[in-house]
Amino acid sequence: MTILIIDDDQALRDSLRRTLRREGYTVLEAAEGGEGLKVVKSHPIDVVLVDLFMPGKEGLETIGELRRSHPGIKIIAMSGGGKKGHMDVLKAAKLMGARRVLAKPFTREELIDTVEQLLVN
Repeated sequence: MTILIIDDDQALRDSLRRTLRREGYTVLEAAEGGEGLKVVKSHPIDVVLVDLFMPGKEGLETIGELRRSHPGIKIIAMSGGGKKGHMDVLKAAKLMGARRVLAKPFTREELIDTVEQLLVN
C-alpha cells in the first residue's frame, strides 16, 4: 500500500513518514497540493493524507481535484485549524470527498487506526 503525504510542514512529513514506514507502508511526500497532484499522476497511490492549510494549492482545492481525477483514491484530511476563522474545515473536507479526518495534533495510534479503518472500508 502506498500513502502520499501532502503537507508543507517538513518536520510533520518526516514524522508521519517514519511512523507509516514502520507499519509497512510505502510513503511518498509533497510539500503542497500542486506537487501532490503531480505525484498522483506518476505513481499508484492508495491513500492521500492532505493538510488543509498550505501555501500554493491548499487542501480543499487538492481534495476536489483528486476526487475528479482519481475518484478511487482514499483521502484523509488533516488540520490544526489555521487562520480562516471558526469554519469547520474538517467538515468541509468531508463534504469535498475526504473519507476520514484527523485534527492536529493527533497521536501515532490515531493515525494508524484511521489509515487501517480506511483501508478495510
